[in-house]
Amino acid sequence: MTGRLADLLFRPRSVVVYGASSDPDKLSGRPLDYLKRFGFPGRVFAVNPKRAEVQGVPAFRSTADLPAPADLAIVVVPAEMVLGALRECADRGVGAAIVFASGFAESGPAGARLQAEMKALTAATGMRILGPNCLGSFSVSNRTFATFSTAFDGDEAQIDSPIGLVTQSGAVGTFTYSSMNALGIGVRYFANTGNEADITAVEILRALADEPDVDVLMGHLEDGRGIDAVTELARAAADRDKPLLILKGGRTPAGARAVRAHTGSVAGDSRLLEETIERYGGIAVHGLEDWADTALALVGCRRPAGPRLTIVTLSGGCAAIAADAAVEAGLVVQTWRSADRAKVAARLPSFASTLNPMDMTGVMLTDIESLTATLEVVCANDETDSICIVLGNADRGAAEMVTSLQRAYASTGKPFLVSWTGGSGRPRLELLRSGIPTYTDPGRAVRALGRLTHAGLRRTALRVAR
Repeated sequence: MTGRLADLLFRPRSVVVYGASSDPDKLSGRPLDYLKRFGFPGRVFAVNPKRAEVQGVPAFRSTADLPAPADLAIVVVPAEMVLGALRECADRGVGAAIVFASGFAESGPAGARLQAEMKALTAATGMRILGPNCLGSFSVSNRTFATFSTAFDGDEAQIDSPIGLVTQSGAVGTFTYSSMNALGIGVRYFANTGNEADITAVEILRALADEPDVDVLMGHLEDGRGIDAVTELARAAADRDKPLLILKGGRTPAGARAVRAHTGSVAGDSRLLEETIERYGGIAVHGLEDWADTALALVGCRRPAGPRLTIVTLSGGCAAIAADAAVEAGLVVQTWRSADRAKVAARLPSFASTLNPMDMTGVMLTDIESLTATLEVVCANDETDSICIVLGNADRGAAEMVTSLQRAYASTGKPFLVSWTGGSGRPRLELLRSGIPTYTDPGRAVRALGRLTHAGLRRTALRVAR
């Protein structure tokens, strides 16, 4: 069923938009507009009893009139009409339906009864339901955009990266997706589960764990029940060596109240859930920035072999800040014992430091050959598991520095992160476009690296124990 679920949501052969509007600016018109505009390769139908066509797509009075069953239905009608639409879809053999409407378990007893009927319908018919109270799903690689999110209102290119992002909150999901897209990461598959009358975020993440074109799993959970399913997900991710990043909402009493009001979910024992994730080498994060930062550090799926970090910077002050954050993140920042220190020192002025962090001083900005030579030694050093370069401002001469950093990154398989603070931001974007994880603050960089390092070590220990 897991493979089938991924096919229905992300690779449907045909889609029907139930209640489709001819106005692409309306919520009920956006999914059809996105399917057309982004080139969905399958067949598309509309159900609208008032029209023969909608946005150039054939329209029918009901799903019973469709020429063939659809793999996926996007239901865009008000809450009071949803159950009738879903029964029509199930009767016509639709594989899965996405329900956008709110007004169910999150709205009180009457809505909870409607949601219970929805749950009974899927149990009786086998038709899977995503939602209600959700934004839908999309697949960049398969050009399937079954959503009304405004993240796709513009014509910006959608970046395809081997990441599966599943969230219970629509806003959390689209905010994260948009910020990752702006960083040059993007995602391949996205789904928002909302109230989870049937399909849960954990179930979709488990399905994506089996997808060969997914390397990283990112999940936002509000409902903390179903710890057995979470355990199975964490085990599957560890067995397939796929990093699992979980952001849990409702970790405090105040947060739990917000979760109940938002999706009607029960926050459950968040500490137990996070402990389960981490036991199997997953990563529990506590904020949107942490979540995206950690995903960014996974670009290229470089995994640290150990905790030893070498920091190269142009500022003694930044060196101290970066070193403090790294040690607090559980990384090891130690001065090299090897002769490589002498190789670095030979290219630097006497007032520079070859300790770790290595403070190249302003030479980093003015002598590109010294920067390049230093990075060559650092990348090859056998006492270094990962590398963080800390610099900033310096729009003048930035092109040469960017080129030097790009060459160093390409020369090594070690994690290689950059913190570039200030300036115009153009150098940072250039580095991001070339696949180098780049941050505005060294603390963000090394904290993300720390999470990756310790999660990787836990996964390795788990494999050895087995």
